[in-house]
Amino acid sequence: MKRFLGFCVFALFLVGLSQAQAPLLKVKIEATELDKAVLIKKLNEHGADHSLRFEAADAEYVYRIVFATSQDKTDLFVWGGGGGMNSSAAGADVFDADGKELFKFTRAARGTDAGATNAVAKEIVKRLVQWRKLQSR
Repeated sequence: MKRFLGFCVFALFLVGLSQAQAPLLKVKIEATELDKAVLIKKLNEHGADHSLRFEAADAEYVYRIVFATSQDKTDLFVWGGGGGMNSSAAGADVFDADGKELFKFTRAARGTDAGATNAVAKEIVKRLVQWRKLQSR
């Protein structure tokens, strides 16, 4: 039993240590309050896979993200007939702290705004990881 408890304490120590070493990226998110909250949550979920943590900030930020969700119409062609259905889209324009645009993209044809936001957050993390690797060379 003592070994098991010792192992648990050691495992918790390692988890805490790995989280403490994850770089914190302060980001300014320009979006509605609801969209900001969902985006920062999704950034942290996907950033954890790359040992990144995100925090919303209005000053001393490293990246500025202009983010918006919207409603689109997706065309459907089923059995010779045409039609459409409403779908969600989201887009982000990401700048560095000096205001230089790093990248811009849109993710469309998602079932919900949360799904579109998730896709955008995943892409932001992926591109920031690539950008940071390029900058470190």
